[in-house]
Amino acid sequence: MAAIAALIPAFNCSDRVGPVVRGIRQYVPDVLVVDDGSSDGTAAVARESGACVVVHEANRGKGPALRSGLAVLLGQHYGHILMLDADGQHDPEDAPGFLEAATEADFVLGNRLWNWEVIPAKRYWTNFIGTRALRLMTGFPLEDSQCGYRLVSASHLRRMGLVGNRYSVDTEILVRAGKLQARFAHVPVRVIYEGVVSHYRPIYDTVHIVLSAVRFKVDEGDLRVDPGPEVWRRLVSAPPVLEPHTAVTG
Repeated sequence: MAAIAALIPAFNCSDRVGPVVRGIRQYVPDVLVVDDGSSDGTAAVARESGACVVVHEANRGKGPALRSGLAVLLGQHYGHILMLDADGQHDPEDAPGFLEAATEADFVLGNRLWNWEVIPAKRYWTNFIGTRALRLMTGFPLEDSQCGYRLVSASHLRRMGLVGNRYSVDTEILVRAGKLQARFAHVPVRVIYEGVVSHYRPIYDTVHIVLSAVRFKVDEGDLRVDPGPEVWRRLVSAPPVLEPHTAVTG
């Protein structure tokens, strides 16, 4: 299987991004963190922990952060991109499940809802309702549509004309992957809410996400074929990348 890179959007999580980077590097050595306008030293901590870093001078939202990271990674020869949050909500120890499923799937989506008892009620029901709505709208076998812990084929990502902002980008990637006939798989993941400060607004963002799915479903911005990393580098302007502060081992 081709190499895999991890992509971590981050905003003001200097106290948590270090363990996330070090944890995921046990399974995926190549890690890119996009510091989305943090004011607390998130970028420095990520670099000290072994990640390459792209820095946004101002906060733009999750969608632009992911697109900045993909502009860099999709120009390299990775087979899949593993995406996870920087705030500690996603457990790096769950990564092996994604890597195993990637041998036969183009899109591996984490499923948090299997362990509903540990999820705050408002978060559970908004995720549950959003997932059911998107399942009906798309016809895809979704279990947890808004889980940001996911692994996606680089070939499919290069074909996607991503435009979503905030958390709608997660839905956009899912809908476009389905339109591109990606092979789906799900893996159960542990979700960690204790001490995590989320920027997700359950009701507002869930409604926005479901409505956005209609737009992504009919949008014709996807490419028919994968242009490949070499052509991608010519077509897409990648932001500057800061290397890790020190040489680190996996």
